[in-house]
Amino acid sequence: SSSSSSSSSSPLYQNNEQQQSTARMTYGEIMAYNDARLCPKHLLTQRAIQSFMYLLEECRDPHSGKWIEDFLGLQNLGNYHGTAAINITKYPTWDTVLHDMMQQPNDKIIVSAKRRGRGHGGWSKNNPYLEERWVEFKIDIHPASIVHRLLPVREQLAKEFERDLDVVGIVDEMIMDSYFDKLRDDESGGQQEQQQHQQQPSAFDRISYATMTNITEFQDGGGSSSPFRRGNFDLLYSLCTQASAHRLLRELQQSKSSSSSLENDVTYQWFKRFYIEQASIHFDGDQGFGRADDFIDALLRTPPSLVELSDGSKTVVGLTDPLRIAERIIALRSEIATEWKGMMRGVTEEHVELNDVLFRVMMGRTIDESGNEVVEIEEESEWVEELPDSTGTFE
Repeated sequence: SSSSSSSSSSPLYQNNEQQQSTARMTYGEIMAYNDARLCPKHLLTQRAIQSFMYLLEECRDPHSGKWIEDFLGLQNLGNYHGTAAINITKYPTWDTVLHDMMQQPNDKIIVSAKRRGRGHGGWSKNNPYLEERWVEFKIDIHPASIVHRLLPVREQLAKEFERDLDVVGIVDEMIMDSYFDKLRDDESGGQQEQQQHQQQPSAFDRISYATMTNITEFQDGGGSSSPFRRGNFDLLYSLCTQASAHRLLRELQQSKSSSSSLENDVTYQWFKRFYIEQASIHFDGDQGFGRADDFIDALLRTPPSLVELSDGSKTVVGLTDPLRIAERIIALRSEIATEWKGMMRGVTEEHVELNDVLFRVMMGRTIDESGNEVVEIEEESEWVEELPDSTGTFE
């Protein structure tokens, strides 16, 4: 299980009702909830929505983005940097939120704008006879059209996710080598190395962002990426790390149940307690960049410890090895990254099925609005004020 956290500048992603519902879950339901929480397709949908809202803002259509926030019940979603923004209990799969969105009725947003008046359009700001005037106009919101424009963004991010998961595997091969190199430098170095160690307190070199930048520039041929490429990679890297921690906990739990070995039981109990303490710090809620590396760093810096276990009849003491746990998490993270690459390749095919449903919804809505069995497509006309002859054809 994992806890959630939020700041005043970010939305709350697990309200009290959702926390109470997860508290009443059975063991199987909790496992299914964690699988959905750690699914990369959920993160892909969330980041596609956030990227789409940014593009709407750039195209001077913040109203559609505001409608999306109101629909999801999440304020300040565009500035949120974290996973599990969308309610997993309400939307257990990646496409349920899109299905629900496209089924919403067409809506209108009334916008108030200031007309020419005091200090606007060249008018004097100090003229007491010029009063501020406001005008209201309606903006049509078509949810099915929003989903239709959102899917290409999600498909582009899926291709970027696939390439970024290659970076995860490359970084995992370097982390432990960097860690042992730092240990050797600390043991054999003098005062200069100690000062450098104080300036860079990490247990290993943070190379994930530099590796991602170099590889993507080479693979993309210097082309442009999505607006939140670096943030997307950081969240994907973090989610992959959290998923590997969950997979390790399940491995230890199963080995503890099937074996009488004390070592697996000690490791499971210790790492379970460690992860519960660190989850809200490194994974849940609005986070900063590099939290996945911070989690591995915290694990590598934890010294071995003795754990005392008691089953009522006898008490035993076992030794934990955080270094070994960190190595296993990194190995599992590479395996998960390979699995997720295959999931990203199937996004285009999944969108074909979703587009079929979307087409039926949009056509059905057009028929309902026209009141006819036959859909007639009318050409939209626009009134244009005639310009003086001296203006010229081009202008």
